[in-house]
Amino acid sequence: MGPEERIKEIEEFLRFALETWPKRRESALHEIAKRCSNCALSERHSPLTDGICSACREHTPNDALSGDTAAMSRELDELLESHQGKAAGRHDALVMFSGGKDSALLLHLLRQKFPGLRLLALMVDNGFTSSIAFANAKRVATILSDVEYVTIRPKETLFRNTFRYALTHLNAGGCYSSVDRLGGDLVFDIGRNTAAAFGIPLLIHGGTRAQAQLILKLFSYETPRSWEREKRESTGGFSLRDIYAPEELKYWWDGSSWPADRVPRVIFPFYAWPYDEHAVRREVQALGLFEKGKENPIASNSDLIPVNLAVDNSFLGYSGYEPEFAQLIRGKKADKNIWLSLFESVEYLGARGLLLPGCIAETLTRLGLTHADVGLPKPAA
Repeated sequence: MGPEERIKEIEEFLRFALETWPKRRESALHEIAKRCSNCALSERHSPLTDGICSACREHTPNDALSGDTAAMSRELDELLESHQGKAAGRHDALVMFSGGKDSALLLHLLRQKFPGLRLLALMVDNGFTSSIAFANAKRVATILSDVEYVTIRPKETLFRNTFRYALTHLNAGGCYSSVDRLGGDLVFDIGRNTAAAFGIPLLIHGGTRAQAQLILKLFSYETPRSWEREKRESTGGFSLRDIYAPEELKYWWDGSSWPADRVPRVIFPFYAWPYDEHAVRREVQALGLFEKGKENPIASNSDLIPVNLAVDNSFLGYSGYEPEFAQLIRGKKADKNIWLSLFESVEYLGARGLLLPGCIAETLTRLGLTHADVGLPKPAA
């Protein structure tokens, strides 16, 4: 399956989810799990009481946090302003750039709000970066031409073996907290090492508040300095020494081996700044950063996404991405109807072996895995 065929299959899935499924939904509800009427979270993740999940019953409305958020936003802006043009080297901040909508909009906002901040955008090619992400990145680089860009491509086996291991050693959170966590932390640590090597004082990431809280257990826009001074020995419950050879361990971050002034401050602006997932989609289109349809994370994220969706559907009974987007929906930061249709379609098609079959088969082949290796039924001939 080539890139064009992969894109076509993903587009067909999105048409089913957003156009066909809403018409078919009522007649098929008995075949899928119930979901929270407020945030769309599956009952298989959180049992429902009167149709509402426990997270929604305990949720504090956003307006109760507005003062705290406003103060954090001001504090963050002051921090970024104070770093404009101040680094000893060529760059004041390294921005993790994936070719997805959040990192693209983040670059735009940083250029707009802090024109004196000298940025280096880093894309780490893990070997499974989607062709749409590469196209998005090229378009953004053309439009935001005053930003410097660099791509790092580690040896092919590094990420392939990472993903193979995670997919065959899932923890209780499924692919979201195994495959994504292991691969995402490796990318981020490559960013940390790059910033330290070039003496770049700020490392900026487009992760949202929901991602920071759910994945990192971080409750601020900046990681504690004590975290950054440590040597990473494990992540997601995985011991790195069980997975990597000594030379490969050097890709992972060891903050204790760097002088204190070389350890970057790690910042998540969308923790403090207003964030609305659906508005971000509209904004990157309105700014011309992305073509319509290329902002959807299922299309613009890693080629592993179809595998992750199918494996989680089999392993957990729901997509491991649901809690993150349910949290955004709960805070009125994402469109409930869109994500409800997407996650119900994943469950419905996944149970029938009809979820992006070509994409899944092609990615598993690249990983050297079979359907049985990851707990998926063999596709129909």
